[in-house]
Amino acid sequence: MKKIVAFSLISSVLLLANGYKIPEQSIDGMALSAANVADANGADANYYNPANMAFNDNKNHYEFLMSYIHLYQIEFDNNNGDVYKSRKEDYFIPLFHFSSKDYNSFRWGISITTPAGLSKKWDDTVPELGAKEFTLKTLEINPNIAYKINNNLAVAFGVRALRSEGTANAFKAGLYSQYLNGDSMDFGWNAAASYQNDSRDIKLALTYRSKINMSLNGDASGYYSKYLLTHNPADLSTLISFNTNGKVKIPLPAALNLAFAKTFNKTTLEFVLERTFWSDYKELDFNFNNPYVEAIFGTPIPKNWKDANTYRIGLTHQCTEKLTAMLGYTYDETPVPDDTIDFSLPDSDKNIFSGGFKYKMDDRMSLGFSVLYAKQKERNGTLKNNQTELL
Repeated sequence: MKKIVAFSLISSVLLLANGYKIPEQSIDGMALSAANVADANGADANYYNPANMAFNDNKNHYEFLMSYIHLYQIEFDNNNGDVYKSRKEDYFIPLFHFSSKDYNSFRWGISITTPAGLSKKWDDTVPELGAKEFTLKTLEINPNIAYKINNNLAVAFGVRALRSEGTANAFKAGLYSQYLNGDSMDFGWNAAASYQNDSRDIKLALTYRSKINMSLNGDASGYYSKYLLTHNPADLSTLISFNTNGKVKIPLPAALNLAFAKTFNKTTLEFVLERTFWSDYKELDFNFNNPYVEAIFGTPIPKNWKDANTYRIGLTHQCTEKLTAMLGYTYDETPVPDDTIDFSLPDSDKNIFSGGFKYKMDDRMSLGFSVLYAKQKERNGTLKNNQTELL
């Protein structure tokens, strides 16, 4: 039995991947900027490349991880001289991975992760018109079974159970206030294939994670001015409260990873190309049971996101028998086009830098630490506001 107890530190200007996807889910994943697919080993192989569980040492592997995420302020400089700043935010996220010993060429594993997340909160008047708060939280349970075909080839298949919770809040004093909170349980699947040569210094991998539509359903409450229905200025001060059912579908897109790893003595270099199919995100369409609320707030918001590539490089060096050092770099393309960017997710291309280490205490336990920093590129454009048509 091998255990890894780890703490990771993520310092990011917004999120950790294109859109609202979070690929860094283990000590190795964070230290290598998720460039640990072909060379994935140990407990977190269940998440990054479950086929590689078949090549693990013949014992049970566990990893317990506490991740701290700090989101810096996002600043917008308007052409009219106004400056808008989002709130700083901090989160602690527990993660878990397990990979079993061999059972007649079969292995099984399970991961508990947070594969997606988004939180952006504004207190300035213009951003809060459509995105005073926009928060998405997820928790995924992902069991997998791997089968070793021969000494060089293995395959795996898994099921994904995704619990999600979302909050959306928009506000303009005296005109409207909208608060929607919902949750859902949805399902998907994943598959992987791995090749390793006899000397284990060349490794190839292909992994795929299916799309999951998060079908959030919950309560919507707030108020609106009767003017928004009649357009009669005399009704501007007449405020109508509401409490109704609301729902929305948000995709967690499919992702395909192609990975190659080469080991030179004590150093392993890995390259990963990830294609995320964000083009499934066509619009954000809130639906409300109350027909008047639907008429005011239910207009679909165009997104028209595009598929995006992520390019990852990871370097792992066995410093001593007990100490392993890791470095990573990622260039991450944004899926958000210029014509639909808004305050709920002001995304742009990113350069991501990471590093970390693991120290083997004994044959049963290792300790680890990793840090990741994501730097967004500056972006110029016309920012859309989800509720400006109400004004």
